[in-house]
Amino acid sequence: MIARYFPHLDREDLVLEPSCGPGRFLAALPATVPAVGVEIDTALAAEARVRTGRRIIEGDFRTVHLDVQPTAVVGNPPFDLDVIDGFLARCHRLLPDGGRLGFILPAYIFQTASRVCRYAESWSIDQSLIPRNIFPGLSMPLLFALFSKDRRRTLVGFALYHETRDAKNLAERYRALLEDAPKGGVWWAVVRAALMDLGGTGTVDQIARAIEGRRPTTTAWWREKVRQVLQARCVRSAPATYSLPATA
Repeated sequence: MIARYFPHLDREDLVLEPSCGPGRFLAALPATVPAVGVEIDTALAAEARVRTGRRIIEGDFRTVHLDVQPTAVVGNPPFDLDVIDGFLARCHRLLPDGGRLGFILPAYIFQTASRVCRYAESWSIDQSLIPRNIFPGLSMPLLFALFSKDRRRTLVGFALYHETRDAKNLAERYRALLEDAPKGGVWWAVVRAALMDLGGTGTVDQIARAIEGRRPTTTAWWREKVRQVLQARCVRSAPATYSLPATA
């Protein structure tokens, strides 16, 4: 994992492993790369010191005092969503711009759009599946996730997460129309219903607000869908204003 995802580490870096256990990731680092571990279990912390010769800080990574600023974080955190969320939040505070962290994680962590989109507000994420039998006796699918603290906020290995999140956040009536409308007429059904609610005529912004409801979305993909339908199937009665056609 280190050689594949962190090939450029050198003596100018500082690698941190939270919940380092007996120090397997630390032991895989080149001896020339500075590194420190954090471990909540006293016995495992002692084993990691012996195994790696590295400094091991005892405590819960989410709250323990740290006098270091890592440039990279690697590890295999406990498979608990609250713990993982806490680790990610602390790592984001610790890492500099451009810093990266790589975690072995259960695949279910990325199964819901809302969670992935929340992570994507802070990170760029690149995921790769890894074999579950890398750990004997483990039955759940695994992945390696590379989180980068940068301004791009790109997702690699993900599809339709933002779109699904936004569709789920639409006003209830219009969400139902998306689910039930005939194939090929989904967005026309939504736009027509919004215009009917507005009395047959509305501006693009008014129509979007009607569809959006009280839970604003952060991306504009569906707004462009609405605009395309308005231009193709409605009557433009004024700048940025559309009316239902007589046959609607």
